[in-house]
Amino acid sequence: MIRKSFYMLWGTQTVSNIADIVYQLSLITLVFTTSGSLVTTIFIPLLRLLSKMVSGLVAPVVMARYPLTSILLGSQLGQFVVFTGLIGYLWLAPTPYFPLVFLTVIGMSFLDGWTDPARNALIPRLAEGEGLIKANGLMSVSDQIVRCSGWALGGIIVAVIGALPTMWIASVSYFLAMFFTAFIRDPYARAGLTAAPEAVDGEANNTVSKPSYGDQLSSGWKALLANRRVRLIAIIDNIDTLGGAAWIGAFVLAFVIQVLHQDVSWLGFMNAGFFIGSIVGGLLVVAIGKRIWTNAYLYMLVSLMIYVAIAVAFALNVYPIPALILLMLTGLPVQVAGVIRSTLIQQNLTPAEAPSVMSALSALSNLTFALAMLFLSWFADRFGMRDMYLLAGLLTTVAVIVGYVCRSVFRKELSESYETEEMAVVNKA
Repeated sequence: MIRKSFYMLWGTQTVSNIADIVYQLSLITLVFTTSGSLVTTIFIPLLRLLSKMVSGLVAPVVMARYPLTSILLGSQLGQFVVFTGLIGYLWLAPTPYFPLVFLTVIGMSFLDGWTDPARNALIPRLAEGEGLIKANGLMSVSDQIVRCSGWALGGIIVAVIGALPTMWIASVSYFLAMFFTAFIRDPYARAGLTAAPEAVDGEANNTVSKPSYGDQLSSGWKALLANRRVRLIAIIDNIDTLGGAAWIGAFVLAFVIQVLHQDVSWLGFMNAGFFIGSIVGGLLVVAIGKRIWTNAYLYMLVSLMIYVAIAVAFALNVYPIPALILLMLTGLPVQVAGVIRSTLIQQNLTPAEAPSVMSALSALSNLTFALAMLFLSWFADRFGMRDMYLLAGLLTTVAVIVGYVCRSVFRKELSESYETEEMAVVNKA
């Protein structure tokens, strides 16, 4: 079952993602054309990543105190106010003051760091049973469509009307996302379930014990370590991420130039091909959700092995057209495995645990990805691009082996604690 509020969440997150891409593209263009310095411009994505990492670490404190819908609304309101203020300043200032621009990026990224954990924790409250994997598939498809088309269309818009006027599109998009978020209804919040389990004292004295900040910051990590299923998925995900960083634009560009001996334009073809495959993968999950639901864990491992086979073929190939086709095919199993991974995590967390655990997983994933980029950069310089993609396939193979060896954790046994709490809360609501 999928509640109506999910579709509202789906729409607002799509609009919010459009705003994020347009704001990044317009700011990058403005800073680069004004400064003429690539080093100065690179601060925008770098500060964005670092700020979101810090935000993810403190997110459990926020999520322990406020409903998820209020966090989403507050995040979008804050980004709208901060970004609109920056537009007003840039409109009046003859020359932008870059430290102020960077401070704006830090502030917006810090607020945005709460969005993904809150959204991922909210989805299983708005979609249940077989509808959960369909909901994750729909959200994934919209994410990929926005990423695929947003940068291309945004670039055209910036080229036609300029960076500063384009920023108003992002500002209006933030406002629309904020407006419609106000109509999302969380059934668990209505039942009074907004804080982590540690916040509730025993029934004997009917009092509520306020946990310390340290307890709130560590609650997600403790729950992650205590939950065997979620812990296993996190291990698989992070091992896979170590190799998955090989598909960022800089590495693909180096492969295009050094191995395929093509120009920079092929990077655009490669990115478009990967996104098309990802969109098809998301639609496939939506179409066969019932079949996947019966044995989701096995489907995840099979999808990862299919990805490994394609990645190895990609690494060994030296011709551009087959490389484009292989990269397009790569997007499909990667997306299927990713949607299933998200669904398995959501299935095996109670509604109270989900916000803090999602925050911990987000912070861990960002850290792993950053370390993976550094490691793979060194490896590619030392051994070459083809060996780097072979290593990426090897790392995912290790993740699959770990998953297969530990498959007994996911043998068919219902998560009774989750279902009991979910039914009790919904009935109460």
